Amino acid sequence: MQGNSQAWLSVRAVRDIASGLFIFILLAYGAPHLLGWIMLAACVIPLGDAVVVRRNNGPSSAVYGVHGGSAAAMLVISALLLAS
Repeated sequence: MQGNSQAWLSVRAVRDIASGLFIFILLAYGAPHLLGWIMLAACVIPLGDAVVVRRNNGPSSAVYGVHGGSAAAMLVISALLLAS
């Protein structure tokens, strides 16, 4: 990796780990309704990532398949948790 690429990936990794910890904390305390709201708010993350990839001429498969798919899955999970 060249330039700031390694730093960018490190920042993303820390963000992803912290996001996962938030989810596990909410699961541990048995708060499915609150977890649903957190997941719904967190849908902004993959949508924002998709915009960044698109604006930097990234592959459409990453925009729609990876980030769009993640956002869609999170929306479904949010709806299920909020309905519980």
